[in-house]
Amino acid sequence: MADNVDDANEIADLHLAFELANAKPSQPPLTGRCFYCDTATTERFCDADCHDDYERDQRRALMRKRG
Repeated sequence: MADNVDDANEIADLHLAFELANAKPSQPPLTGRCFYCDTATTERFCDADCHDDYERDQRRALMRKRG
């Protein structure tokens, strides 16, 4: 049987999932360097790993910011 704390946690999880799903990702500017590791490139990121790491760090920062 769920108590008030379980119900509150479930609501908080749903709210976080909704906010993350509706967040508009911001694109870093094109600078000629990888935005994550600073390697020279013609794109924003030099490879998929840097792109994934950048997005993961952004999600973590958003979660920390929103508590």
